Amino acid sequence: MLSFLAYLIMGSSQSLQSAVEVVSNWHPQPRERLIFDCGRAEVSQYLQAVVKIRQSASDNDELKDIISMAVSRLKHEFRTVLTRQTDSAMGSNSTTELSSLTDSTGYQFRYEDFVVHETPSAEVIRYLRSIAETMDSCGHLDVCIEVYKSVRRPFVNAVFKRLRLDELKAGDVKRFLWEELKMKIERWIEAARVCTKILFTREKQFAAQIFSGLGRTATHEECFLYTAKDAAVCLFSFAESVSLSHQSPERLEAVLMLYEVMFSLAQDVGALFPSESAKAIPNGTAATLSRLEDEVRRMLSAFENAVLHDLTTISDDGGRVHPLTKHVMGYVNLMVVHRKNLVRLIVSRPSMTIRGQNVPGSELQDPTSLSPLALHLVLIIAVLQSNLENKSEYFKDPSLRYLFMMNNVRYIVQKIEGSGELQELISADYLKKLDGYVKGAMTSYQEITCGRLLNCLRDEGLYVCRCFTSQVSIRALRKRIKTVNIVFEEIRSLQSSREVQDLGLREELRRSMLEKLMPAYEGFLMRFSSHLESGKQRKMCLQYVHRIHVKYSLKDLEELIMTKLFARHQLPPSSDCPVENSHLGGG
Repeated sequence: MLSFLAYLIMGSSQSLQSAVEVVSNWHPQPRERLIFDCGRAEVSQYLQAVVKIRQSASDNDELKDIISMAVSRLKHEFRTVLTRQTDSAMGSNSTTELSSLTDSTGYQFRYEDFVVHETPSAEVIRYLRSIAETMDSCGHLDVCIEVYKSVRRPFVNAVFKRLRLDELKAGDVKRFLWEELKMKIERWIEAARVCTKILFTREKQFAAQIFSGLGRTATHEECFLYTAKDAAVCLFSFAESVSLSHQSPERLEAVLMLYEVMFSLAQDVGALFPSESAKAIPNGTAATLSRLEDEVRRMLSAFENAVLHDLTTISDDGGRVHPLTKHVMGYVNLMVVHRKNLVRLIVSRPSMTIRGQNVPGSELQDPTSLSPLALHLVLIIAVLQSNLENKSEYFKDPSLRYLFMMNNVRYIVQKIEGSGELQELISADYLKKLDGYVKGAMTSYQEITCGRLLNCLRDEGLYVCRCFTSQVSIRALRKRIKTVNIVFEEIRSLQSSREVQDLGLREELRRSMLEKLMPAYEGFLMRFSSHLESGKQRKMCLQYVHRIHVKYSLKDLEELIMTKLFARHQLPPSSDCPVENSHLGGG
């Protein structure tokens, strides 16, 4: 295959004298006038002349001077055309600010929006290559190499600065507040893709198009490394610094995003910097990737421990879903979103213990059938449930403890049911157990709540024996009706301030309580009325009923249960806690 230079001078019949005249005539020309701009014929003529003179200049000092003139001209041409191309590539729109990815200063861009304004034209590449070949044949390739380095390195640094990577200094990682660091990680991710996929790749291709096969071995690699190595080291040092910063578990998402990008770029980095002189770059990225893997595992373990020992208190008496539950399930959902990478990272099975106690075997009927990641998810949920049970002790009213656990575990079940991927990971058996826990808590809550009113509706203690007959004790009846009214008021007061956020669970609980209380209350009222139907007792009771009467009818009880019970749910629900904004272990 012919070189560009051989192609240009092929078939040349130029005489030595003519060649000298061509070079000499261009020497006094203004620097702004370029051979390149005069067309392909002028370029061919000039390069043919230089080759012709070089072939005859070995023992002729005058011709050597002409060669020096030509080298000076070609150096100028090489620099000017290369600079012109570089300036074009650095057009004002080479980063388009059209993205929602914005840091605290309002700067925004994304990988998809980045455009190297135009790649070198085939004509430019041919000309630069021809000059490089001509200079190589004259023993002056080093001149082109130095010019290339002096032009392209500032170009790479300028793009680096335009991407604002110069602001992402490794030493500043621990200084940034989390929100600021998160934005900078997001910006770094986009910029790293731009540098690896576009900037470095095209820069290596450009150097190879001009210098491949010329001069010393791998001259193009030398040129590329000189222009890109410092930028690459600076780029990946930020990721290295993050990998060493020991972030809190709530920052898992950003660290995972960083890991995923580093993993996806590792092969490209290895291909870009394969030489011995550049091995520190792919070796460094591999080491950073390994540390990020360890960091993810450490953060997961720390999160499990933080959930177990979270000391945040309960701030209301409504039995609502605790912020910890929302936070943990948000974290679990995050793990599911990143499961592809986490399955690769989480390879060891966790110790299935809670506060020194093994997770009951009934929760994991066949642990060996679950992946290590799935076991971690189950453990996190079990740890959360254990912590919630401890928090429920805050409530002095046992019924509220069951309501609190019912709401929180139901929330967990809802989140699992809403994610097919999560259901697939943790198995149907564990989900069934959680659902069974909700039903058990609901039953216990009903028994306690309804039990007080049901106890008041019994016949025991209302009858006395007189003249060998059993009669209603007016005193006992008065006391009992007063107690019924008090309990009714307590139910209306307490239960209406409590919350069951899940609509289906709320309606199921209401219907079940209605089925328990309505027949008993109706029977009590009917039995009480029947004692008003005979003789003297009827007269006495009718007189008394004006003084002590049942304040609430069956309709009142039905309205209480179906519309007033858990009325707090009508308040606007609080939003789920974002993972990165939540804090565990607070007092």
